[in-house]
Amino acid sequence: MSARLRFPLIQEPRSAARRSLRTGDLLLVGLILTGLAAAWLAEVLPVEQGVTGLDAAGKFILIPVKSAVYYAAHAMSIGALLTAGVIGGLSKRFRNITPESRIAFAVLLVTAVTWSLVTYRAEELLSSALVGATGPFVWIMPVVVFAGANRRIWPHLDRFLWMLAYLTAALALRLLASPYVYYRGFSKYILYAMLLFWLGGWTLLTATGLKGLRLLPRLMPYVMMLAMSLCSQSRSWTLLGLLLGATFIYLRGRERGSLILAVRSAALLGAGGAVIALGVAIVLPQTLHNSIDGFRNRLKEDTRSGQYTAFFESVPPSDLLLGRGPKGTWYWRGWGDYQFFDNGFLWTLFIGGIPTLLGYGTLMFWPAFKALRAKPHGADAAALAMVLLETVSMTGLSTFTLPTVGLVSYLWAFYAGRCYLVLAESSRIKRFRNRYQSRHSPGQSRNFYSIRRIDRTSAAIPASVQFTAGGNQTRRSLYE
Repeated sequence: MSARLRFPLIQEPRSAARRSLRTGDLLLVGLILTGLAAAWLAEVLPVEQGVTGLDAAGKFILIPVKSAVYYAAHAMSIGALLTAGVIGGLSKRFRNITPESRIAFAVLLVTAVTWSLVTYRAEELLSSALVGATGPFVWIMPVVVFAGANRRIWPHLDRFLWMLAYLTAALALRLLASPYVYYRGFSKYILYAMLLFWLGGWTLLTATGLKGLRLLPRLMPYVMMLAMSLCSQSRSWTLLGLLLGATFIYLRGRERGSLILAVRSAALLGAGGAVIALGVAIVLPQTLHNSIDGFRNRLKEDTRSGQYTAFFESVPPSDLLLGRGPKGTWYWRGWGDYQFFDNGFLWTLFIGGIPTLLGYGTLMFWPAFKALRAKPHGADAAALAMVLLETVSMTGLSTFTLPTVGLVSYLWAFYAGRCYLVLAESSRIKRFRNRYQSRHSPGQSRNFYSIRRIDRTSAAIPASVQFTAGGNQTRRSLYE
């Protein structure tokens, strides 16, 4: 048998059709990066421009201020990413999405449109209510998944997510250096903890193969996420942060094939956290003391069971079959008519019923569970981990994390899109293997045929798979 050689990829013909395809990919990347930048700005501006107020109990609360720049950024993010999703859905990469998920998205669209026609008055159908926190665009914007199921965009998207993570970490560091004030409910600390979890989490989990000093910059957003969680006195985000760290340790040990290296990674994370904590204690002793003291006092509080009790006292199970629609409310003592709930799955049932929950879950969560069998590595494994962490957060483990028309939900969609890539590539490799191995003669061993995937990271070059059969080598693209 001849040596297994790594062949160069098939050169693409320089036809007009190929040039237009590359132009289309550039357009898609431009729309995605513009939309994400605008979405990040729309998340940050209201809290940076927000003012401090007092609630009925005399506790500090943050009142976000939405300026004209916010509305422009919000509209730009929706327009750019909606267009990117439609382009992805109309391209041949649409076949990377599994058939059941295509049906799930159709169910989401039909349900969202139906509820809009039933709920909104004629004048409201052209208002900002459509893109509100419970409006139909919450279930339309997962179309971004189709844009994420394109391997060519990911090298650009990867670096852009790192940049957003570092920008967010810089703002969090500035906040950490300012006088500490605890806010009841939503605050800058919670916003930055949330953004750093989904942006910094990606930055961290895609660094499982890095060594030495190259790993340190990737740890910074994660460390700042833990600091923001502690300052917000949020038990849920602190727990999720620790779960993210455990995921990194597991993936790093798996990537390098050694449990000892995983233990070393845990020690490295612990040592880094201790150094940061020591630095904060020296530079900002009052901030650290107040945060830890408040966090310790909140550990014994039960803020969830009462919410579940009040919810089911107000909402009979029959109302969860089809939901109460975009304007649905439930009565919560002390809050009055309320539209939200910390458990994202239960909230989805409350708004859109079983069709919306099944459609959203199948489109956004199911591909990660299916792709576990492919045992991916590197950034593909990071995408699966982020979607699985998203599933955990939707159970009510985190606060202020629901499907919405905003940056966090867009990131979820892109991570889910990458999971579809893993599924599609795994399926094609399996077909290629079966096709080549089916050609062996009865007296030949199946080991006579071998297969190797050639990974590529360049946006201009698709990944390929190489087959060796005796003295013949063949290569096939996974995406063309």
